[in-house]
Amino acid sequence: MDKSQPIIIVGSGVYGLSSAYHLATAGYTNIKVFDRGDYDNNEFSPLQGADGASTDVNKLVRASYVDKVHYQDLAVEALHDYHEWNEQLLKMPFLPRALATIQERCLQEGDLEPIFQNTGYIRLDDYENGEEERNLHNFEKAGLRKHSYDINNADDITRAKITGWYRALDPLNQREKVPTLTGVLDSFAGVALADKCLIWVRYLCERTGNVQFIYGPGKGEVSNLVYSAEDSLKVVGVKTVDGKEHQATKVVLAAGGWTPKFVPESLSPRLEAMASTYIMIQIPRDRRDLINKYRRIPMINWRMTYESNFRSDAVYVFPATHDGILKMGVNDHYWRNLVKVGDEMVSIPDTNMKLLPKQSLLDYQKFIKEFMPDLYEAGASIEKTKICFSSVGQQNELVIDFVPSYKNLLVCAGGGFHGYKFLPVIGRFTEGLISGKQYSHSQFFKFDYIDPKDYKPIVKDPEHEYALNSVEFAESRSKYYDY
Repeated sequence: MDKSQPIIIVGSGVYGLSSAYHLATAGYTNIKVFDRGDYDNNEFSPLQGADGASTDVNKLVRASYVDKVHYQDLAVEALHDYHEWNEQLLKMPFLPRALATIQERCLQEGDLEPIFQNTGYIRLDDYENGEEERNLHNFEKAGLRKHSYDINNADDITRAKITGWYRALDPLNQREKVPTLTGVLDSFAGVALADKCLIWVRYLCERTGNVQFIYGPGKGEVSNLVYSAEDSLKVVGVKTVDGKEHQATKVVLAAGGWTPKFVPESLSPRLEAMASTYIMIQIPRDRRDLINKYRRIPMINWRMTYESNFRSDAVYVFPATHDGILKMGVNDHYWRNLVKVGDEMVSIPDTNMKLLPKQSLLDYQKFIKEFMPDLYEAGASIEKTKICFSSVGQQNELVIDFVPSYKNLLVCAGGGFHGYKFLPVIGRFTEGLISGKQYSHSQFFKFDYIDPKDYKPIVKDPEHEYALNSVEFAESRSKYYDY
């Protein structure tokens, strides 16, 4: 393919931006990225109205994947890049406003982690679930074991005291209440400031001069694909909601939870938009003691196992931000919002949902009262809630491949609720498809990597227990504070 020919990417989240970056740095000169989000104004921030799965305050960057070593390998590579981005951002002149503000604060405070913070990541449970032994075995083979700490291993505890990670082994003092507490801390893992990282990658794309971003309702929202008059399966561009058609030699679908709706007969068996919740708690701004306490905790995973991930009381907690925003999520049942698209019932995101499911709210309140009582006593408020839709592939594998039966159409999606960490590296596989290159691990993301006979059934019944129609919601936001 001539590198001056037009490429359109639908979606400007993690996969779309990463694809644009890798294509642009590989020399492709005519790339357009479309997205319905008003990112020129809200800067990918959920606190300013951004509603995509990637548009968040923070995201976990971990390498613990039990037996899925291909993801471990990519996460380790991504971690290296995040550290490089920190160094580059602190030295870069003429940054966009949001990044320049962070750069200025970091330089004033001597903070060397402007967009990725090496907080560590601890997975805690009240019994041995067997996953951590396999994680540590794979870390040992990769030379990472020395960076992990089993909270009940005497040698690891001694090492943690020497290396400065000891306090992170029980960050919420749970051992007092959970005598059978088990867990492993990975000191090399951390937290990406999600919205800021997206701004950074957009900036890197624009510096190449090869990428144009078209954002916002109307001009940025793709309504449908455009096909050749001579070949009904040959994609030749996209049409946006404002009625304009945009021609392309290749079209990449990287629209997260919206991806399956464009060709549901091909994509909906392999990909499904699923929803989970999170909340953002505002620690009182006059309580710097509490803000500083929760800024220093590692990323915490409580009872949220990787392979059997539906324990109703499982919770994750992020370190607080500089401004005292603490994000946490509970282990929801991956709900679907079913809509008729052509002849198919397809789950697609509904970004207008404002209230939390009642059970989710109860789970948040229970954990806060039990393990973070100082926040409850200080009157920390739930500043924002979100029902977050993400594109989940069969067996939660990513799909990065040409769409079967279609010409010129690629998909880069899946990996819901764990794909953000791959922002620095995942677009390489999109570039490889267009350039005709075979990168290591690309075989795991092919359509045929998972045999259709091993597919789990896609939810298509609006009355299914995991359909949002069946969920009981909190009556009002005032209920959020009825502990």
